[in-house]
Amino acid sequence: MIAIIFRRAASADLRQIAAETRRAWGEDQAKRYVGRLRDQIKELREFPLRYPEFGPRPGLRRMNSGRNAVFYVVQEDRVEIIRVVRVASDLERWA
Repeated sequence: MIAIIFRRAASADLRQIAAETRRAWGEDQAKRYVGRLRDQIKELREFPLRYPEFGPRPGLRRMNSGRNAVFYVVQEDRVEIIRVVRVASDLERWA
């Protein structure tokens, strides 16, 4: 099974999503929401090519999860999570 690696920006994105969810809906909901998001990201270990390429950068893929888009690239031995952004944001700028 290949590894999942989070780039700094992606880790910061997850912390921000958790903080925003916590403020709006409380600690329990934040844990559930971010937990589901992380679980879906973990599934990329088994099916890393499941989601289509996105934008002009070769190899960049996009997975939707709830109100978020997860951008990642597949390497030989790992999946690198590049960013996790709100779908409502300007997605093209992350490509």
